[in-house]
Amino acid sequence: MAQQSVTGRARYWRLISRFAAASVVATGISQVVFLLSYSLGATPVVSTVLAWLAGAIPNFTLNRRTWGGGGREALRGELLRYGVISVGTALLAAGATHLAEIAATSAFPHTRPAQVAVVWGAFIGTYVVMFVIKFVLIDRLVFSRPQQRAAR
Repeated sequence: MAQQSVTGRARYWRLISRFAAASVVATGISQVVFLLSYSLGATPVVSTVLAWLAGAIPNFTLNRRTWGGGGREALRGELLRYGVISVGTALLAAGATHLAEIAATSAFPHTRPAQVAVVWGAFIGTYVVMFVIKFVLIDRLVFSRPQQRAAR
């Protein structure tokens, strides 16, 4: 019994470290896209969608490789479950950035760099908060086998 808990613990440390690495890659890509598009004049929602698209694809690919995926036959279900989680996170980020822009333009009406900083903070803050939630959902729902999901 003690051996199983050590093995289970080691598995989660391996998964969380790889999930974190995939998140760093996806976050780096999406941050560049967000900052670039928003600072060039795109709305917060458009910038969020562009950044989400740029980061979601490598994130899914890297996480599927980490968890092992369920093979070709499981890909559609994995994409659907991942998509729901990912789109939900993007919607939260779009709402947060929209509200942040309202606050930023009110607080800094003539200072675009300050507005960009406030809105960017809301964007990255959403993803920081969602990091743990996404890990649990991806582990429990996206890349687990049907029998594993039923047992939980």
